[in-house]
Amino acid sequence: MKKFVFLLPLLLLFSCNKTVMFTKTFDDFADNRWQKTDIKVFDFEIEKDVESASITLTFLHTVDPQYTLVPLHLTLVYPDANKDNMYLNLQLKDSSGNSISDCSGDSCELQMSIREAIPMPAGKYTIELENRFEQGYLPNVQSISINVENNN
Repeated sequence: MKKFVFLLPLLLLFSCNKTVMFTKTFDDFADNRWQKTDIKVFDFEIEKDVESASITLTFLHTVDPQYTLVPLHLTLVYPDANKDNMYLNLQLKDSSGNSISDCSGDSCELQMSIREAIPMPAGKYTIELENRFEQGYLPNVQSISINVENNN
C-alpha cells in the first residue's frame, strides 16, 4: 500500500504532461526592429493525428518597448489547405500602464494562447505571422516563437 501511495503522485504528474511537437524561434531582428515586410513563416509537420493540441505564441521585447499593443495577423494553414485567419492584439500593458509581460533583466516575455484543444490531423502545417504595426517596423523586438503541444 505504501508503494502505491508513493507512485500515485508520480503517475498523475506524467499523465498530465504535454508533449512539444514543434517549436521555433525567430531572433533575427536587426537593431531589434521587426520590419513590416518581414513575415515570419513557421513550417512543421505532424507525424500522426493529434486529438487535442495547443498553439502558443511567445513575444520577447525590451523592458520599455514604448507601445502597449502589438497588432498581428496570423494565418494557420492546415494540411488540407484550409486556413484560419486571426487578427491578434498582444496587450503588453494593463489599463494602469503596468507591464503584463514577465520581465527579467533587459528582456520581457509575453505568452499568448493562439488555439487550445484543437484536433490536428497528420500532415504539413504553416503558420504565417505578420506585424501590423502602423509604422514601417515594430521597434524593440528581441524574438518571437511558436510552440505546438500535444495535450494528451
